[in-house]
Formats: sequence, C-alpha cells, structure tokens
Amino acid sequence: MARTYGSRDTRERTYEPPTPVAASKGLVRLSPLVPPEVHATAFSNAKAMGVSMGKYVAELIRRDQVDENGVPLWARELKDAEEAAGQAPLPLPEQS
Repeated sequence: MARTYGSRDTRERTYEPPTPVAASKGLVRLSPLVPPEVHATAFSNAKAMGVSMGKYVAELIRRDQVDENGVPLWARELKDAEEAAGQAPLPLPEQS
C-alpha cells in the first residue's frame, strides 16, 4: 500500500550526509516531490526574487524557525488542519 503524501516518519532514520558534487561547488542534491501547484508557486517566487529554485528552497530552510524540540513552529498548525480535514495527521513529538 502506498504511503500518503508527506507521511514518512523520518525520525526513525538517521542522517547520512550526502557526498558533495565537486562540479557543483560542493553542493548536494535535494530532490523532494511536491504537488504541481506547490512547484509552480516556488518557481514564481524564485523567479520574482531573481534566484534559482535551489537558492529559494535553501533560504526557506535556513530561515525556518523551530521550537525547543527542533520542530518547525508551523508544524502544529499543519497537524491541526490535517486532523480537521480527516487526513492522517503529521507525526509530531510530544511537547515537553
């Protein structure tokens, strides 16, 4: 059975740093799959900023604010919206 979009529980996995690509100035590949409308929005936003999609996504990640547990501040709002819509909720750690 296929997983629902975004449902993988990555907390079960350990981080393994990717090998930088020498021809890409030491950068590494990040290849998420997103819905077409999200891709279109990201493309439009990056174009308006005059930067690549990679730079746009990197800046979003760098600027993401997290709580004391390392969970993005917007995650609770997303979990509540998914539960209200009857979708599988975003797995979040219990607040300490």
